[in-house]
Amino acid sequence: ISFMYQNRKVGMRYLPEMGGKALPIYLLAGITVIGLFTFVYSKRFVAELSEETGKTSRLYAQYIRNPTLGPEEMSDFIFREVILKIRFPVVLTDTAGNPISWRNIGSVSDTSQIKKIIKRLDQENDPIAIKIFVDSDSLLIGHVHYGIPRYARILKSIPFLFTAFLAVFLLIGFWGFIQHRRSLEEKIWISMAKETAHQLATPISSIIGWLEVLKGRIESEHLTAIKEDVKRMQDVLEKFSRIGMEPKLVRANPVPIVHEVVSYMRRRSHDKIEFIENYRSSSEIRTDPVLLRWAVENLIKNSLDAIGSDPGRIKVEISENLDDVRISIEDTGGGVKGGGKIFQPGFSTKKYGWGLGLVLTRRIIEGYHNGKLILEKSSPTLTKFVIIIRRSES
Repeated sequence: ISFMYQNRKVGMRYLPEMGGKALPIYLLAGITVIGLFTFVYSKRFVAELSEETGKTSRLYAQYIRNPTLGPEEMSDFIFREVILKIRFPVVLTDTAGNPISWRNIGSVSDTSQIKKIIKRLDQENDPIAIKIFVDSDSLLIGHVHYGIPRYARILKSIPFLFTAFLAVFLLIGFWGFIQHRRSLEEKIWISMAKETAHQLATPISSIIGWLEVLKGRIESEHLTAIKEDVKRMQDVLEKFSRIGMEPKLVRANPVPIVHEVVSYMRRRSHDKIEFIENYRSSSEIRTDPVLLRWAVENLIKNSLDAIGSDPGRIKVEISENLDDVRISIEDTGGGVKGGGKIFQPGFSTKKYGWGLGLVLTRRIIEGYHNGKLILEKSSPTLTKFVIIIRRSES
């Protein structure tokens, strides 16, 4: 089965996506394949049944014409009119079980091998005794051992094959629909992010120009603070503008990147929040520093929002194993509400939240860094997010 794919670039990967036009084509192709298969096989099956019916009728007519055949003539009749005209495996034996004639069992001539085949045939069907009647007595002249016709074997497997095909067909169709729907959602939020960056770029450039004009007119301390905030706004714009673009992955140690974010967020938080840093990794990863910084910043911001104005603790750790580097952000806020919905676009537990933070963070980690973002713990007293990224190969 073939169906149309649209290629969507996600970081350095290409993920197949079934587009809106491809889905009906896929369904139509599947229905066509099922219909053609059913039509062709049914026609062939009916033809074989018709041929078997005609053969049986001819044999019955011949037998009626010769009702008084002797044992030797009967054996010759069976060989000529039955053995030579059937399509399934069959072996004719005498009363002692020795094979006399056979057909459709392959090029086998050794008696011991033929007897093994006879045992296999008897497991499929009980042998048929060949008897003739002399006066009131019956005389056994042999047995017919037969297997299942080829079309009958196929017919037995048809329900299983059809069920498996239908299940795979429906699963692929459902997967394609989910991928298409997810792609549309992501495109909407990406467009909003890029448009936001575009709209804010002009007034920020204007503010930078006014800062040059205000040099010498206001205290340098205030001017420096304003410049720092404008610089942060420029960084935010750069982050938003990078969404949907190919990342610039480089080999880097994540510790300085994460420490820089923690230091900045510590200055932005109130004095009741304790920051704990524990870095137990020296390995490098392939990362886009700007995007990784943004992802960590989003998680720490969520921790600050969860703690609010109450005393609390935010613990940031970096550890490693043989394959991965783990960046964990743990806080003592009120836990995460919403369960699996927290990664859905537009879902937010904040009154004026857009539901973008975790969506963008997950896209950065999983889409651009080929890593994982998981909610490892969530309770009324503890929340822990973990970023997992593979170590960079030397």
